[in-house]
Amino acid sequence: MNKRGNKHLRKLLYFMVCAMIMKKKDKPNHFVDYYYKLKTQPQRKPHKVAIIACINKFLKVTFQLLTHGILYDYETALS
Repeated sequence: MNKRGNKHLRKLLYFMVCAMIMKKKDKPNHFVDYYYKLKTQPQRKPHKVAIIACINKFLKVTFQLLTHGILYDYETALS
């Protein structure tokens, strides 16, 4: 993520990941798990750095799912 490209899309992605973190109990997903993994490492990442890492992971997973025509399922991905 950098300051190039659509600023509205970057803002939307940031708020989307923040909302996923706030609603973690309702719908578990790997991006929130990854956020808390980054926050609990010995070299803890700051909040915004962890959010951006989750956005990058979300974009990569979404691209992979779209190119292969697969639906995201938390339970299937765990096994």
